[in-house]
Amino acid sequence: MRIMTTVTALETQAGQVLDQSYAQFKQAQLALSKEQIFANAAQIFTVGEIAAATRQYLFDEEIAQQVIKLQDQVLPTMYQQGQSGEFLKLNFTGNDIRWLLGLPRTHHRQRISK
Repeated sequence: MRIMTTVTALETQAGQVLDQSYAQFKQAQLALSKEQIFANAAQIFTVGEIAAATRQYLFDEEIAQQVIKLQDQVLPTMYQQGQSGEFLKLNFTGNDIRWLLGLPRTHHRQRISK
């Protein structure tokens, strides 16, 4: 859960890019036949989950910057990355989102000295 409630301009811009990419994805799906939509059901679900999870991590400046850099290709890029790694999850972590965006994972665990 996020403690800070201040939304930065970078986070807002990344959210807009993410929304635009998702809107374009949905529009492309709506242009397909019912049979094609049914055949794409897993992809449609996965892209929706990736978009929702990514939105939760836009406070991470590197994630937000990469979303903005990729523009309309952000969700197709993330989906392709996931497919290449046979990656399908329902609960995405910040490191999962970073990996889907091609960013290095971060390590937030603190070691307790004995």
